[in-house]
Amino acid sequence: MASSASAAALLVLPFPSSSSSSEDSDEARLLLPVPEAASPPPQQQRRWQGLERDCNVLMKALTRAGDVDQVVDLFAELRHSASRAGVVPNVLCYNTLLNALAEAGREGEARKAFDEMLAAGVLPNASSLNILVKLYAWWAVEFDTAYELIFRLRGFGVEADVGTYSTLITGLCRAGRLDEAWGVIDLMLEEGCLPLVHTYTPIVQGYCREGRIEEAKKLIAGMECFGCPPNVVTYNVLIRALCDDARFDEVREILAESTTKGWKPSTVTYNTYMNGLFKKGMAKEALQQLDVMLGEELDPTAFTLSIILNCLCHNSMVSEAISLLERSTALNWCAGVVAYNTVMSRLCDMGRWLGVLKLVTDMIKKGIIPNTRTFNILIHSLCIGGKSSIAKSLVCNQGFAANVVTYNTLIHWFYYWGKHSEVKHLIADMDAAKITPDDVTFTISVDGLCREGNFDKATRCFLTSLGNGFSRDLLTVLINRLVHSDRIGEILRIFRGMKEKGKGFPPDYSIFDYTIRSCCRVGFCHYRTNFKLDIILNTMLGLGEEVNSAHKGQGNR
Repeated sequence: MASSASAAALLVLPFPSSSSSSEDSDEARLLLPVPEAASPPPQQQRRWQGLERDCNVLMKALTRAGDVDQVVDLFAELRHSASRAGVVPNVLCYNTLLNALAEAGREGEARKAFDEMLAAGVLPNASSLNILVKLYAWWAVEFDTAYELIFRLRGFGVEADVGTYSTLITGLCRAGRLDEAWGVIDLMLEEGCLPLVHTYTPIVQGYCREGRIEEAKKLIAGMECFGCPPNVVTYNVLIRALCDDARFDEVREILAESTTKGWKPSTVTYNTYMNGLFKKGMAKEALQQLDVMLGEELDPTAFTLSIILNCLCHNSMVSEAISLLERSTALNWCAGVVAYNTVMSRLCDMGRWLGVLKLVTDMIKKGIIPNTRTFNILIHSLCIGGKSSIAKSLVCNQGFAANVVTYNTLIHWFYYWGKHSEVKHLIADMDAAKITPDDVTFTISVDGLCREGNFDKATRCFLTSLGNGFSRDLLTVLINRLVHSDRIGEILRIFRGMKEKGKGFPPDYSIFDYTIRSCCRVGFCHYRTNFKLDIILNTMLGLGEEVNSAHKGQGNR
């Protein structure tokens, strides 16, 4: 990928002293008229056009790579050099800049670039309009501005085309404004602009998103009458909605009629269908569709392989899944990190840590780079197999980028195996690595400390967790442990600590209710232990009055 140095290298060529037309015919450069005397010699004109073209190609490449800052910097260099030569970048270069900013959601900069483009005398074209309509209709969700732009650019001789209106309709459908989308179609017809299949497909998707499948089916049937029969993308949208609703009979019917309807199912079609079957527990049926797909000479993708592996693992056919992974290269199937993670996760559930380790090794040999989830599965597998020390060694040696899930797994298993001293080191390592504990971390720690009998530390750990926000699940785990261990004093300490340190999380009545029910379940309601319940109730009543007073005080403000 080009760097800023390579971008600057393009700009060292001498610029001609004036502007000229672009040689691109589909998006011709439109500038305000300039005196004939200002026209550069043909040789300089060709050099200028070539430099513009090269810069535009580079900016497009940087946009695809997501490096928008580089696009902005390169355009700034181009504009500066052009200014010294008395010319301006053409509409193609401005469009590339606008598109990069729009795709990145940098609305303010895109507006400023467009205003600058007009001020420089560069007239917009249809591509400029479509880029800006996409910005306002998709990212900024400013439909009034999109409408205004369409009418404003007519003054520059730029008419909205079917792509413009289709882009606007897509944005409206994403925002759930389906009635307004139909209004745009009426406007198109009034202006003699005929909708195409990609104009209606967003409306089909909007209906499906809202669960209005019957209306989507009626629209698809009507598209034939409108003169634009639905294509594979339209049917894929409908098939996804039908699969989500478990209406597989209708999917089979649609696929059976595809030949007579003039469309051909794609790999995406079968991926959608197979994934829908798998999610509804119909793994065998999903596997059968693979044969149909291959029979139609459709190439499986990485997602296809992931679905198939999920189905095999779900049916306890792990050996077949491993064999498929091993043969994936010979079969020309795209086995990536997700596919390997799918099988390794199942092996982990089965406690087969050696199998997980072998697959990680195979991945690395094939040049497939493991991700954090891969290593988390490996860490979990080692811990299940009683190899928690090896797992910790992998993390401490920084063989991969550990995250909070990694440490949660280790902390859980070290508590499980009774290696409490190791937990202190892990928590210190987390702090050193600047990994913030989450609710799961605190829940594991609190539960482990309680099982260790260290209720004082468990209580302190909970009160510390309030700094990250209140977790009701964590509190219920701690309350349940304390009640069963007859630690009344710790329960009272928690309630008082929540009031003092809770940062807006005082104990409410639902927490009191859960505590009382827990006490009753362990027998605190019996005559001999009734006094314990009285102590808790008296504390609750005192705190309850303060909470109620606080609520009243807030209501009087």
